[in-house]
Amino acid sequence: MKKFFINLAVFSVLTVFSTNFCFAQTKAQSQSEKNNAAKDVQKISVEDAVILAADNNISLKRQKLELDVLEKKDKYSWNGISPSISLGAGYSDSFVSCTFGDGGYTSIDTGAGNWSLNGSLSFRLTPSLAASIKSAKLAYENGIVTYEEAVRSVELNVRNNFYGLLSTKENIALQERNMETARVRYENNRDKFSRGQLSELDLLNSQYNYESLKPKIQQSINTYENALASFKQILGLRQDQEIELVGSMDDLIPPENFELDVNIDEIPSVKKLKASIEAQKISLSSAKFSAWGPSVSASYSYSLGGKLESGAASSGRDSLSLNVSIPLDGYLPWSSSALSIDTQKSNLEKLQLQLEDSKTTASLSIENKIKSLRQMNLQIKTLDQNVEIAQRTYDMTLRAYNAGSKDLLTLQSASDSLMNARLTRQQQLYSILSAVLDLEDTLGIPFGSLGDKN
Repeated sequence: MKKFFINLAVFSVLTVFSTNFCFAQTKAQSQSEKNNAAKDVQKISVEDAVILAADNNISLKRQKLELDVLEKKDKYSWNGISPSISLGAGYSDSFVSCTFGDGGYTSIDTGAGNWSLNGSLSFRLTPSLAASIKSAKLAYENGIVTYEEAVRSVELNVRNNFYGLLSTKENIALQERNMETARVRYENNRDKFSRGQLSELDLLNSQYNYESLKPKIQQSINTYENALASFKQILGLRQDQEIELVGSMDDLIPPENFELDVNIDEIPSVKKLKASIEAQKISLSSAKFSAWGPSVSASYSYSLGGKLESGAASSGRDSLSLNVSIPLDGYLPWSSSALSIDTQKSNLEKLQLQLEDSKTTASLSIENKIKSLRQMNLQIKTLDQNVEIAQRTYDMTLRAYNAGSKDLLTLQSASDSLMNARLTRQQQLYSILSAVLDLEDTLGIPFGSLGDKN
C-alpha cells in the first residue's frame, strides 16, 4: 500500500512537470510564431506602392514593348534608301533517251551541263522619304508620351486606392472608438441598474446602442479587407502577405492660399494635341511629295555563265538602268492625289481650331479646380471646429448624465453628433486628397507636388 502511494505521488509530479513543460513549450512556440508573423509584415508607403505597381503591371510591360518597337523604327527610319541586293546561281543539264531492241530504256548524260551566277543591286529614292523619317521620329516621341501617360494612370490609381484604404481604416478606428464608448456606457448603466439607480428601459437602450454598432463595424472591416485584397493584386503581392500602410493624408493638403504658375502649353492634353498637329503636318507634306515630287530609281545587274565541262566562264553580261518619273495627276484638281491633299489640309485646320478650344477649356477647368480646392480647404477648418465643439458638447453632456441631470437619449444624441462630425471631417479630407491628385494629373506635375510639405 505504501509503495502504491509513492508511485502515485511520483506519477503526479511527472504529470505536472510534463504538462507545465508542454505548456511552456507551446507558449514559446506560439510567441515565436507571433514574432515571425510580426517580422513578416511589410510596411508600404505610397511611394513603395507606386514602385511595386510599376514593376508588376502587365499593361505597362505591354506598353514598354510597343515603345521599344517604335524606337527601333525611328532608329532605322532611313532604310528607305537602303539598296535591294540579290544573288542567284543556277545549273542545267540535258540527257539523251535511248531505247534498245529488247525493250530496254536508259538516259545518257550528254555532258552539256551549264552553270550561271547572277547578282543585282537596285534602289529607289522617293520624295516622301524625309517625311517618313520625320513621321517615325514623331511616332516614337508620341510613344514616349503615351507610355508616360500610362505610368501616370497607374500611379494615380495606386495613390487613390492607397489613400482610400487609409481613409477607410481611419473610419473603422473612429467607429471602434465610438463602440468602445458605447460599451463603457452600457457597463456603467448596468452597474447603476444593479444598484437601483437606473431604469431597465435606459439599460436596454444603452445595450441596444452598443450591440447595434457591431454589425456596422464588421461590414466596414469586410469592405476594407476586400479593397486591400484588390490593392495587393494591383501591387503584384501575394494575398497571404501581411502589409501595413504607412502615411498620412494630412501631409498632402495644400496650403490655404497656394499659388500655381500654370503654362497652358505644357498641359498634357494641350501637348498631345500639338503632337497630333505635327503628325498631321507631316502627313500633309508626304501627300504633297507623293502627288508632285519626282521619284528616282537605279538598278545594276551582272550575270555570268558557262559550260561545266570547260571549267571556265564562257559568257558574262551586265546592265545598268536609271529612271526618273514625275507624277502629273497631282496637278489635276479633280484627281485623287489633289483631293487627298485638300483633305489633309482640312484635317490640319480642324486640329488647329481644336487646339485653341482645348487651351481655353483647360484654362477654365484648372481655374475651377483651384477655386474648388481652396473652398474645400476652408471647409476643412470649419469641420475641425465642428469636431472640437462636438467633443466639448459630448464631454459636458457625459458629466451631466453621470450627475443625473441629463437623460440617456441626450447623451446618445451628443455621441452621435460627435461621431458624425469626425466622419464628415474624414470624408472631406479624402475629397480634398482626390481633388489634389486630379489637379496634379491635369497639370502633368509630379504627384505630391501640391502638398503642404512642398
